[in-house]
Amino acid sequence: MFALKKPRLFIMECIPKSDEYKEGEVLFGFLEMTDPKDIAIKEFTTKTGFLNYLRRKRNLERFDFIHLSGHGDPDRCAFEMPFGYVGPEEFPNACFEGKRVALSACGMSRRDFIEPFMDATGAKSVIAPRKDVQFDDAAIWYLTYYYLMLHHRFTSMGAFDRVNDTLCYGPRRGRVKGGFEHWS
Repeated sequence: MFALKKPRLFIMECIPKSDEYKEGEVLFGFLEMTDPKDIAIKEFTTKTGFLNYLRRKRNLERFDFIHLSGHGDPDRCAFEMPFGYVGPEEFPNACFEGKRVALSACGMSRRDFIEPFMDATGAKSVIAPRKDVQFDDAAIWYLTYYYLMLHHRFTSMGAFDRVNDTLCYGPRRGRVKGGFEHWS
């Protein structure tokens, strides 16, 4: 249940500027207060800029966990950027090789997206919501997940199980229930 080395987190914020809240910024704002050297964030608006960044392997090499904060378009089977959509096969080959990825984009925990995404990117595991999840629920879910890993050295699966037990199936039953899935 506990990790041997302290993981590092990179948040890729892909929420449009017009949205009232940006999950990645909320996560970064809190987690940076607790340990700024192990967390970084970068904002992306265009599909081209996002994909070009992912093609440069050195950009992500010091991070163990990647958090993609954006919108999902289950009908298109795509990750939605402010300016463009990214299908699972469009992600650069092996861009997340051996990394754990949180795909915080509603409705993206679908076999037709996750399997080709993992095949293309080489991600070790992926966490994604199965349905639409309210902003506050997603933010508190991921915040708790990362807090357990970064500060209490939980493994990814240990943190996932603990957060689901606490927020999804415990006394706070409701919108988050069954909302997240772990793929490996």
